[in-house]
Amino acid sequence: MTTSKEPAIEEMMRDAEMAEEPGDLRAGKVISATADMTMSTSELQSAGYVYVYDTRTANRSVVNRNMLQQQLEKRREDGSFAFSTRKPEGVDPIAGTIKCFLHEDDPNRKKYDSMGLVRCRKSNFFTEMDRERHLKTRHPRAFATLENERTREDRDAERLERIALTETIRNMAQTEGKGGKNG
Repeated sequence: MTTSKEPAIEEMMRDAEMAEEPGDLRAGKVISATADMTMSTSELQSAGYVYVYDTRTANRSVVNRNMLQQQLEKRREDGSFAFSTRKPEGVDPIAGTIKCFLHEDDPNRKKYDSMGLVRCRKSNFFTEMDRERHLKTRHPRAFATLENERTREDRDAERLERIALTETIRNMAQTEGKGGKNG
């Protein structure tokens, strides 16, 4: 059912704004190299990606063109379209301000670069939990590396604490052995 307010799905598909291919695979990119042979991509074929917008929140997503019609056919309980290829007018998307741990503006970026961790552009998390879940699911190697680093630092801190406590007890024992405070 198409009304004057709702454009036809075919029209929205035709007018869809092209999006960049996700990932970092590009034609000519070296995939693997050894002393004898180099493997690289010669060409990349894809149906392409386009932007779709949530009709209520105006949040923009990337969809493969092969899946576009199915995405545009989704409806809400009230019968309205859930997605459109046109940004809804008068609706500003709500975005968080928390950046991924691996963002280039992170204060620990130099350390992360030295560890060989990737960079991430995501910068719109609403909560710390969202950011941590993103790190765990989208950057599992970086998550494991940072988790191991945190565990090691915690262990080192506990060890230093135990050393300081042992030293304090030793000093107290020596002081009491010499007559103590009241001796």
